[in-house]
Amino acid sequence: MVLHTSPYSSVFLRCLSSLSWGLIFPCYWLLDRLLASCVATSLEKRRRSQDPCSFVTLYVLVSTPLYLLLLLASLPFALLGFLLWAPLQAARHPYLYTHRHPDKHQAEQGGVASLADWRPQGRSFCFGSSNVCLLPDSLARFNNLSETQTRAREVGKRIRNGASRPQIKIYIDSPTNTSINPPEAGTGNHQGEGDAESLTGGVPSNNTLSHRTSTFKKHTGRKRRQGDDGFDHEISAFFPANLDFLCLQEVFDHRAMSRLRQQLHHYFPYILSDVGRYAWKGCCSRFKFLNSGVMLASRYPILDAHYECYPNGRGEDALAAKGVLFVKVQVGTSHQEQRVVGYLTCTHLHAIEGEAAVRCEQLDLLLAWGAEFRKTTCRPSEEKGLEDQVLYDCVKIFYSLTSCNSPLCFSLYPSISEDKLEQQHAVFTQFKDPCRLGPGEDKPWALGDCLLVVFVDRVMENEEGRKEYLVFPTNKNQCPNQKGRKIPLKGNGRRIDYILYREEDIEEFSFITQLAGLTDHLSVAMRLAVSTGEEEP
Repeated sequence: MVLHTSPYSSVFLRCLSSLSWGLIFPCYWLLDRLLASCVATSLEKRRRSQDPCSFVTLYVLVSTPLYLLLLLASLPFALLGFLLWAPLQAARHPYLYTHRHPDKHQAEQGGVASLADWRPQGRSFCFGSSNVCLLPDSLARFNNLSETQTRAREVGKRIRNGASRPQIKIYIDSPTNTSINPPEAGTGNHQGEGDAESLTGGVPSNNTLSHRTSTFKKHTGRKRRQGDDGFDHEISAFFPANLDFLCLQEVFDHRAMSRLRQQLHHYFPYILSDVGRYAWKGCCSRFKFLNSGVMLASRYPILDAHYECYPNGRGEDALAAKGVLFVKVQVGTSHQEQRVVGYLTCTHLHAIEGEAAVRCEQLDLLLAWGAEFRKTTCRPSEEKGLEDQVLYDCVKIFYSLTSCNSPLCFSLYPSISEDKLEQQHAVFTQFKDPCRLGPGEDKPWALGDCLLVVFVDRVMENEEGRKEYLVFPTNKNQCPNQKGRKIPLKGNGRRIDYILYREEDIEEFSFITQLAGLTDHLSVAMRLAVSTGEEEP
């Protein structure tokens, strides 16, 4: 399969697309600014209530009629651009693959992964995921977020700074014995551009996420520190060191996507972005104004990629080309000169509450499409005629629900009982969820990942802090996040972000607060230990 390194196959179509978007963009930008001036975040509302004569209020009063006047003037050009742009989407590729050759500084930060150092006994790989809510600014404000372009750049910086830290793990087996396991020689990890304090505004953070060296060693004989799950689970102030793969959702805005991709390329050499379809195309029968919002970054070469659009979107959710991205990556070469590969799947399901049947249909399609993708790509390499060795098969699922702009009440979220249909889906029998006890029941340490925007990252470390900032399952008429509530809260919040895997050994799972204030979700990460089952030559 040929990876698409350009949105269009010809220079002429690319130039025509740029011209059409150049005609559309002024109208798009003015409309976005006009709507943004009418939707205030909770922080802006608080500032206006404290100072009704503030500069912000004056700016809104002056800018709103000006935006409206300029918008009307730009409409004829936007219409012409739209007539050029819409037909072009039939020829547009469903994703953009970018590869940046790392410079010396990037190599020192650990962004380069070697394919020649594969060891038969196995290795560990780290997978991260985050919903970053990079919508046009006017739409992001309905999630109590603003400044999409600034947030996109900062999200990329924080992720790469967290991932490029040294990989160190501290074990405390007894009150009288402490030890630090330094990273192995040759892992190539050094301090990133920002240290721990610079990432948290000068306040030292309690980075409790544990890290292993990149080599996987079975039967360590060490007792786990928490519970009897057989793996570590933590709340972390940073993304894991040596982050190998990153799946992102809701990267909808094109300019924000470019800014985010530019930052991530300082650590991840291989990125798939702008995934999805626009206008009318194939099974996406309804007009698509936004792409799928899915984005994937990798330290390892991407061999194949495929996107499928869900055909059953409804309501406002059908305006985005939500679908599923399948990716095959090469993580090494065995001593028999076989390619050692892994499979990743990233998706964002239907988001409207009360329509579980739609999400279950999409999960059915995901399983069917994934089996077909694996069947068509698990073929012998042309050079050696040897079948690939498959290491892992991971699925990143995000099934979002309606968001609420209120800083105190999230009553529009349905109760956990309304997720019953999704929770009993076959995807949870074919793949494992490390946080799951059973349908609708999480392990005691699992955290809900949907939260209010403004919070300090360390507040998640205590139960009372989580009650104030996490969305909890509740009846529709209750507002559990409201201060002074008398409703008892159960569990640790409502979880809607999932990382699933098949038969690999999980080493650790973490809930990450590094993007505090930049998105309305906690990030999640998982480290898997995998091996080919070969003997050492």
